[in-house]
Amino acid sequence: METFDAIVVGLGAHGSAAALALARRGLRVLGLERFGRGEAFGSSGGRTRIIRLAYFEDPSYVPLAVESWERWRDLEAGAGVRILTPTGGLYGGLPGSTVLDGAIRSAREHGLPHEVIDRDEIRRRWPVFEPPDGARALVEEQAGFLRSDAAIEAALARAERLGAVLRFGMQAVDWRPAVGGGFEVETAAGEVIGGEHLVLTAGPWLGRLIWDLALPLAVERIPVAWFEPKMPTAEVSVGRLPVWILETPTDGSFYGFPYDPGAGLKVARHHSGEFATSADDVDRDFRPADEARIRAFVRAHMPGVDGLLSSSTVCLYTNTPDEHFVIDTHPAARGVAFASACSGHGFKFAPVIAEILADLAMTGATPHPIERFRAGRFGGTAS
Repeated sequence: METFDAIVVGLGAHGSAAALALARRGLRVLGLERFGRGEAFGSSGGRTRIIRLAYFEDPSYVPLAVESWERWRDLEAGAGVRILTPTGGLYGGLPGSTVLDGAIRSAREHGLPHEVIDRDEIRRRWPVFEPPDGARALVEEQAGFLRSDAAIEAALARAERLGAVLRFGMQAVDWRPAVGGGFEVETAAGEVIGGEHLVLTAGPWLGRLIWDLALPLAVERIPVAWFEPKMPTAEVSVGRLPVWILETPTDGSFYGFPYDPGAGLKVARHHSGEFATSADDVDRDFRPADEARIRAFVRAHMPGVDGLLSSSTVCLYTNTPDEHFVIDTHPAARGVAFASACSGHGFKFAPVIAEILADLAMTGATPHPIERFRAGRFGGTAS
Protein backbone atom coordinates (compact mmCIF):
# COMPACT_ATOMS: atom_id res chain seq x y z
CA MET A 1 0.00 0.00 0.00
CA GLU A 2 1.28 3.45 -0.92
CA THR A 3 1.79 5.64 2.15
CA PHE A 4 2.34 9.33 2.92
CA ASP A 5 2.98 11.40 6.02
CA ALA A 6 -0.25 13.34 5.48
CA ILE A 7 -3.26 13.11 3.19
CA VAL A 8 -5.46 16.09 2.34
CA VAL A 9 -8.91 15.34 0.92
CA GLY A 10 -10.31 18.21 -1.14
CA LEU A 11 -8.08 20.82 -2.82
CA GLY A 12 -10.20 23.95 -2.87
CA ALA A 13 -9.20 27.07 -0.95
CA HIS A 14 -8.60 25.39 2.40
CA GLY A 15 -7.31 22.09 1.08
CA SER A 16 -4.76 23.64 -1.27
CA ALA A 17 -3.50 25.85 1.55
CA ALA A 18 -3.43 22.89 3.97
CA ALA A 19 -1.35 20.83 1.53
CA LEU A 20 1.11 23.71 1.38
CA ALA A 21 1.16 24.19 5.17
CA LEU A 22 1.92 20.51 5.75
CA ALA A 23 4.55 20.38 2.99
CA ARG A 24 6.26 23.40 4.52
CA ARG A 25 6.61 21.43 7.73
CA GLY A 26 8.61 18.78 5.92
CA LEU A 27 5.87 16.18 5.52
CA ARG A 28 5.40 14.09 2.41
CA VAL A 29 1.88 15.12 1.43
CA LEU A 30 -0.75 13.58 -0.83
CA GLY A 31 -3.63 15.78 -1.97
CA LEU A 32 -6.77 14.20 -3.42
CA GLU A 33 -9.37 16.12 -5.42
CA ARG A 34 -12.45 14.52 -6.96
CA PHE A 35 -12.63 17.13 -9.75
CA GLY A 36 -10.02 18.50 -12.12
CA ARG A 37 -7.33 20.99 -11.26
CA GLY A 38 -8.88 24.42 -10.96
CA GLU A 39 -12.46 23.27 -11.44
CA ALA A 40 -14.94 25.19 -9.29
CA PHE A 41 -17.82 22.91 -8.38
CA GLY A 42 -17.57 23.62 -4.66
CA SER A 43 -17.25 26.92 -2.83
CA SER A 44 -14.03 28.33 -4.31
CA GLY A 45 -15.11 29.48 -7.78
CA GLY A 46 -16.53 32.73 -9.07
CA ARG A 47 -13.19 34.41 -9.93
CA THR A 48 -12.95 36.67 -6.87
CA ARG A 49 -13.47 36.78 -3.10
CA ILE A 50 -13.66 39.77 -0.75
CA ILE A 51 -11.04 40.19 1.96
CA ARG A 52 -11.88 42.70 4.72
CA LEU A 53 -10.97 43.48 8.30
CA ALA A 54 -14.05 45.29 9.72
CA TYR A 55 -15.89 42.02 10.19
CA PHE A 56 -19.63 42.40 10.71
CA GLU A 57 -20.12 38.69 11.45
CA ASP A 58 -18.19 38.96 14.74
CA PRO A 59 -15.20 40.97 16.02
CA SER A 60 -13.39 37.75 16.96
CA TYR A 61 -12.58 37.18 13.27
CA VAL A 62 -10.54 40.38 12.95
CA PRO A 63 -7.18 39.01 14.19
CA LEU A 64 -7.54 36.05 11.83
CA ALA A 65 -8.32 38.43 8.97
CA VAL A 66 -5.26 40.56 9.72
CA GLU A 67 -3.02 37.48 9.76
CA SER A 68 -4.62 36.16 6.58
CA TRP A 69 -3.90 39.41 4.76
CA GLU A 70 -0.18 39.05 5.50
CA ARG A 71 -0.12 35.37 4.58
CA TRP A 72 -1.77 36.07 1.22
CA ARG A 73 0.90 38.68 0.57
CA ASP A 74 3.60 36.11 1.39
CA LEU A 75 2.06 33.56 -0.98
CA GLU A 76 1.74 36.21 -3.67
CA ALA A 77 5.37 37.21 -3.36
CA GLY A 78 6.54 33.61 -3.54
CA ALA A 79 4.34 32.78 -6.51
CA GLY A 80 5.11 35.91 -8.49
CA VAL A 81 1.43 36.42 -9.38
CA ARG A 82 -1.18 38.95 -8.32
CA ILE A 83 -3.56 37.40 -5.78
CA LEU A 84 -4.69 40.29 -3.54
CA THR A 85 -5.87 43.61 -4.99
CA PRO A 86 -6.47 46.38 -2.40
CA THR A 87 -9.57 48.47 -3.13
CA GLY A 88 -10.88 49.65 0.22
CA GLY A 89 -14.22 48.48 1.56
CA LEU A 90 -17.74 49.91 1.98
CA TYR A 91 -20.27 48.17 4.24
CA GLY A 92 -23.65 49.85 4.52
CA GLY A 93 -27.23 49.62 5.68
CA LEU A 94 -29.76 51.30 7.89
CA PRO A 95 -28.81 51.97 11.50
CA GLY A 96 -29.51 48.76 13.40
CA SER A 97 -28.69 46.54 10.41
CA THR A 98 -26.32 43.61 10.86
CA VAL A 99 -23.81 44.73 8.23
CA LEU A 100 -23.50 48.33 9.39
CA ASP A 101 -23.63 47.82 13.14
CA GLY A 102 -21.46 44.71 13.05
CA ALA A 103 -18.76 46.37 10.97
CA ILE A 104 -18.71 49.40 13.27
CA ARG A 105 -18.49 47.19 16.35
CA SER A 106 -15.56 45.16 15.04
CA ALA A 107 -13.68 48.24 13.80
CA ARG A 108 -14.04 50.01 17.14
CA GLU A 109 -13.22 46.94 19.22
CA HIS A 110 -9.97 46.33 17.34
CA GLY A 111 -9.00 49.92 16.66
CA LEU A 112 -9.21 49.55 12.87
CA PRO A 113 -8.84 52.77 10.86
CA HIS A 114 -12.27 53.61 9.47
CA GLU A 115 -14.91 56.26 9.03
CA VAL A 116 -18.69 56.18 9.07
CA ILE A 117 -20.45 58.25 6.41
CA ASP A 118 -24.08 59.06 5.60
CA ARG A 119 -26.10 58.43 2.46
CA ASP A 120 -25.27 61.75 0.85
CA GLU A 121 -21.55 61.19 1.30
CA ILE A 122 -21.81 57.67 -0.10
CA ARG A 123 -23.45 59.07 -3.23
CA ARG A 124 -20.96 61.90 -3.51
CA ARG A 125 -17.94 59.60 -3.40
CA TRP A 126 -19.45 56.78 -5.44
CA PRO A 127 -22.30 57.99 -7.68
CA VAL A 128 -22.97 54.41 -8.75
CA PHE A 129 -24.77 53.79 -5.44
CA GLU A 130 -28.35 54.72 -4.54
CA PRO A 131 -28.47 53.55 -0.90
CA PRO A 132 -31.78 53.31 0.95
CA ASP A 133 -32.99 56.51 2.62
CA GLY A 134 -31.32 56.88 6.01
CA ALA A 135 -28.50 54.46 5.16
CA ARG A 136 -25.00 54.87 6.50
CA ALA A 137 -21.78 53.00 5.74
CA LEU A 138 -18.47 52.12 7.29
CA VAL A 139 -15.51 52.75 5.00
CA GLU A 140 -12.13 51.09 5.57
CA GLU A 141 -8.93 51.31 3.58
CA GLN A 142 -7.55 47.81 4.22
CA ALA A 143 -9.91 45.70 2.15
CA GLY A 144 -9.90 44.31 -1.34
CA PHE A 145 -10.39 41.14 -3.31
CA LEU A 146 -8.57 37.86 -3.90
CA ARG A 147 -8.33 36.13 -7.26
CA SER A 148 -9.64 32.76 -6.16
CA ASP A 149 -8.29 30.75 -9.08
CA ALA A 150 -4.83 32.33 -8.81
CA ALA A 151 -4.81 31.86 -5.03
CA ILE A 152 -5.56 28.15 -5.21
CA GLU A 153 -3.14 27.50 -8.05
CA ALA A 154 -0.36 29.38 -6.26
CA ALA A 155 -0.81 27.22 -3.15
CA LEU A 156 -0.96 24.01 -5.18
CA ALA A 157 2.12 24.86 -7.23
CA ARG A 158 4.13 25.83 -4.18
CA ALA A 159 3.10 22.63 -2.37
CA GLU A 160 4.24 20.61 -5.38
CA ARG A 161 7.60 22.38 -5.37
CA LEU A 162 7.98 21.24 -1.78
CA GLY A 163 7.31 17.63 -2.76
CA ALA A 164 3.53 17.29 -2.36
CA VAL A 165 1.86 14.79 -4.67
CA LEU A 166 -1.49 16.07 -5.99
CA ARG A 167 -3.97 13.81 -7.73
CA PHE A 168 -7.02 15.17 -9.50
CA GLY A 169 -10.05 13.26 -10.67
CA MET A 170 -9.59 11.00 -7.65
CA GLN A 171 -12.45 10.92 -5.17
CA ALA A 172 -11.97 9.79 -1.57
CA VAL A 173 -15.07 7.91 -0.46
CA ASP A 174 -14.06 6.60 2.97
CA TRP A 175 -11.32 6.61 5.58
CA ARG A 176 -10.55 4.51 8.65
CA PRO A 177 -7.86 4.08 11.29
CA ALA A 178 -5.22 1.63 10.14
CA VAL A 179 -4.00 -1.35 12.10
CA GLY A 180 -0.79 -0.28 13.79
CA GLY A 181 -1.53 3.46 13.52
CA GLY A 182 -2.28 6.09 10.96
CA PHE A 183 -5.13 5.99 8.50
CA GLU A 184 -6.28 4.39 5.30
CA VAL A 185 -8.14 6.42 2.68
CA GLU A 186 -10.21 4.58 0.10
CA THR A 187 -10.89 6.07 -3.31
CA ALA A 188 -13.85 5.60 -5.63
CA ALA A 189 -11.61 3.44 -7.81
CA GLY A 190 -11.01 1.06 -4.90
CA GLU A 191 -7.44 2.15 -4.21
CA VAL A 192 -6.37 2.29 -0.55
CA ILE A 193 -3.69 4.79 0.48
CA GLY A 194 -2.08 5.10 3.90
CA GLY A 195 -1.27 8.26 5.83
CA GLU A 196 -0.03 9.19 9.28
CA HIS A 197 -2.14 12.35 9.41
CA LEU A 198 -5.40 13.20 7.64
CA VAL A 199 -6.97 16.56 6.79
CA LEU A 200 -10.53 16.65 5.46
CA THR A 201 -11.42 19.80 3.52
CA ALA A 202 -14.13 18.51 1.20
CA GLY A 203 -16.32 21.60 1.49
CA PRO A 204 -20.00 20.81 0.86
CA TRP A 205 -19.12 17.11 0.63
CA LEU A 206 -17.51 17.01 4.08
CA GLY A 207 -20.58 15.54 5.77
CA ARG A 208 -20.15 12.30 3.83
CA LEU A 209 -16.65 11.83 5.23
CA ILE A 210 -17.57 12.56 8.86
CA TRP A 211 -21.12 11.26 8.75
CA ASP A 212 -20.72 9.76 12.23
CA LEU A 213 -20.54 13.26 13.77
CA ALA A 214 -23.95 14.22 12.34
CA LEU A 215 -22.99 17.86 11.92
CA PRO A 216 -25.92 20.15 10.99
CA LEU A 217 -24.49 21.30 7.65
CA ALA A 218 -26.75 22.84 5.01
CA VAL A 219 -25.73 23.32 1.36
CA GLU A 220 -27.03 26.56 -0.12
CA ARG A 221 -27.24 27.48 -3.81
CA ILE A 222 -25.75 30.94 -4.51
CA PRO A 223 -26.35 32.53 -7.94
CA VAL A 224 -23.72 35.09 -9.00
CA ALA A 225 -24.03 37.60 -11.85
CA TRP A 226 -21.67 39.87 -13.78
CA PHE A 227 -23.10 42.91 -15.58
CA GLU A 228 -21.75 45.17 -18.29
CA PRO A 229 -22.45 48.61 -16.76
CA LYS A 230 -24.33 51.30 -18.65
CA MET A 231 -22.16 53.95 -16.99
CA PRO A 232 -18.48 54.35 -17.95
CA THR A 233 -16.49 51.40 -16.61
CA ALA A 234 -13.81 53.79 -15.33
CA GLU A 235 -16.30 54.91 -12.68
CA VAL A 236 -16.63 51.37 -11.28
CA SER A 237 -13.15 49.94 -11.85
CA VAL A 238 -10.27 49.20 -9.48
CA GLY A 239 -8.99 52.47 -8.10
CA ARG A 240 -12.46 53.97 -8.13
CA LEU A 241 -14.93 51.45 -6.68
CA PRO A 242 -14.28 49.55 -3.42
CA VAL A 243 -15.49 46.08 -2.62
CA TRP A 244 -18.86 46.57 -0.99
CA ILE A 245 -21.65 44.96 1.01
CA LEU A 246 -25.05 46.67 1.23
CA GLU A 247 -27.89 45.44 3.42
CA THR A 248 -31.30 46.36 2.04
CA PRO A 249 -34.43 46.94 4.13
CA THR A 250 -36.45 44.27 2.30
CA ASP A 251 -34.23 41.65 0.61
CA GLY A 252 -31.16 40.97 2.70
CA SER A 253 -27.59 41.81 1.81
CA PHE A 254 -25.86 42.04 -1.55
CA TYR A 255 -22.16 42.33 -2.26
CA GLY A 256 -19.92 43.13 -5.18
CA PHE A 257 -16.57 44.06 -6.68
CA PRO A 258 -15.02 46.59 -9.04
CA TYR A 259 -15.42 46.01 -12.76
CA ASP A 260 -13.45 43.06 -14.15
CA PRO A 261 -12.59 43.55 -17.85
CA GLY A 262 -12.67 39.79 -18.29
CA ALA A 263 -16.15 39.25 -16.89
CA GLY A 264 -18.00 42.43 -15.90
CA LEU A 265 -19.13 43.87 -12.59
CA LYS A 266 -19.91 41.10 -10.12
CA VAL A 267 -23.01 41.28 -7.90
CA ALA A 268 -24.59 38.57 -5.75
CA ARG A 269 -26.91 38.16 -2.81
CA HIS A 270 -25.26 36.96 0.41
CA HIS A 271 -27.41 33.87 1.13
CA SER A 272 -30.14 32.96 -1.32
CA GLY A 273 -32.24 30.91 1.10
CA GLU A 274 -32.36 28.02 -1.41
CA PHE A 275 -31.03 24.77 0.05
CA ALA A 276 -30.30 21.35 -1.46
CA THR A 277 -30.23 17.94 0.14
CA SER A 278 -26.61 17.56 -1.00
CA ALA A 279 -24.01 19.32 -3.12
CA ASP A 280 -24.68 16.87 -5.95
CA ASP A 281 -28.35 17.89 -6.07
CA VAL A 282 -27.76 21.62 -6.58
CA ASP A 283 -29.19 23.11 -9.78
CA ARG A 284 -26.09 24.58 -11.44
CA ASP A 285 -28.02 26.49 -14.10
CA PHE A 286 -28.37 30.24 -13.64
CA ARG A 287 -32.12 30.81 -13.94
CA PRO A 288 -34.14 33.81 -15.12
CA ALA A 289 -35.43 34.17 -11.55
CA ASP A 290 -31.84 34.39 -10.29
CA GLU A 291 -31.11 37.24 -12.66
CA ALA A 292 -34.38 38.97 -11.80
CA ARG A 293 -33.62 39.01 -8.07
CA ILE A 294 -30.10 40.37 -8.49
CA ARG A 295 -31.19 42.84 -11.17
CA ALA A 296 -33.98 44.16 -8.91
CA PHE A 297 -31.29 45.11 -6.38
CA VAL A 298 -29.13 46.65 -9.10
CA ARG A 299 -31.99 48.73 -10.52
CA ALA A 300 -32.89 50.05 -7.07
CA HIS A 301 -29.42 50.67 -5.67
CA MET A 302 -26.90 50.68 -8.58
CA PRO A 303 -28.92 51.78 -11.62
CA GLY A 304 -25.82 52.66 -13.65
CA VAL A 305 -24.81 48.99 -13.52
CA ASP A 306 -28.11 47.77 -15.00
CA GLY A 307 -26.68 46.70 -18.35
CA LEU A 308 -26.37 43.38 -20.14
CA LEU A 309 -25.76 40.22 -18.15
CA SER A 310 -22.25 39.34 -19.30
CA SER A 311 -21.61 36.21 -17.23
CA SER A 312 -23.07 34.10 -14.44
CA THR A 313 -22.42 31.08 -12.28
CA VAL A 314 -23.79 29.17 -9.30
CA CYS A 315 -21.59 28.74 -6.23
CA LEU A 316 -22.22 26.86 -2.98
CA TYR A 317 -22.25 27.87 0.66
CA THR A 318 -21.99 25.19 3.33
CA ASN A 319 -23.72 26.65 6.37
CA THR A 320 -23.91 25.93 10.06
CA PRO A 321 -26.93 27.07 12.11
CA ASP A 322 -24.92 29.94 13.63
CA GLU A 323 -23.08 30.71 10.35
CA HIS A 324 -19.67 30.31 12.01
CA PHE A 325 -16.98 27.92 10.86
CA VAL A 326 -16.40 24.31 11.84
CA ILE A 327 -12.73 23.55 12.52
CA ASP A 328 -11.93 20.58 14.74
CA THR A 329 -10.29 17.21 15.25
CA HIS A 330 -12.19 13.96 14.96
CA PRO A 331 -12.90 12.74 18.51
CA ALA A 332 -12.54 9.07 17.62
CA ALA A 333 -9.35 9.30 15.57
CA ARG A 334 -6.29 11.20 16.73
CA GLY A 335 -4.50 12.74 13.77
CA VAL A 336 -7.63 13.69 11.80
CA ALA A 337 -8.57 17.35 11.40
CA PHE A 338 -11.35 18.88 9.35
CA ALA A 339 -12.73 22.26 8.33
CA SER A 340 -15.76 23.40 6.40
CA ALA A 341 -19.10 25.12 6.76
CA CYS A 342 -17.68 28.57 6.26
CA SER A 343 -21.19 29.87 5.60
CA GLY A 344 -20.12 32.02 2.68
CA HIS A 345 -17.32 33.99 4.33
CA GLY A 346 -14.37 31.63 4.71
CA PHE A 347 -12.20 31.91 1.59
CA LYS A 348 -10.21 34.90 2.86
CA PHE A 349 -9.03 32.92 5.90
CA ALA A 350 -7.62 29.95 3.98
CA PRO A 351 -3.91 30.48 4.80
CA VAL A 352 -4.63 30.74 8.54
CA ILE A 353 -7.15 27.90 8.60
CA ALA A 354 -4.52 25.79 6.83
CA GLU A 355 -2.02 26.40 9.61
CA ILE A 356 -4.67 25.54 12.20
CA LEU A 357 -5.47 22.29 10.37
CA ALA A 358 -1.79 21.36 10.16
CA ASP A 359 -1.45 22.01 13.90
CA LEU A 360 -4.50 19.92 14.74
CA ALA A 361 -3.59 17.01 12.48
CA MET A 362 -0.02 16.83 13.73
CA THR A 363 -0.40 17.61 17.45
CA GLY A 364 -4.12 17.78 18.23
CA ALA A 365 -3.86 21.40 19.37
CA THR A 366 -3.27 24.89 17.96
CA PRO A 367 -2.28 28.23 19.47
CA HIS A 368 -5.00 29.94 17.44
CA PRO A 369 -8.28 30.60 19.29
CA ILE A 370 -10.77 28.17 17.73
CA GLU A 371 -13.10 27.28 20.59
CA ARG A 372 -16.02 29.02 18.95
CA PHE A 373 -15.45 26.87 15.84
CA ARG A 374 -15.46 23.49 17.57
CA ALA A 375 -17.99 21.00 16.24
CA GLY A 376 -19.12 20.03 19.73
CA ARG A 377 -21.11 23.27 20.05
CA PHE A 378 -23.88 21.57 18.10
CA GLY A 379 -24.35 18.90 20.74
CA GLY A 380 -22.70 16.04 18.87
CA THR A 381 -19.75 13.93 19.88
CA ALA A 382 -16.99 16.09 18.41
CA SER A 383 -14.43 17.77 20.64
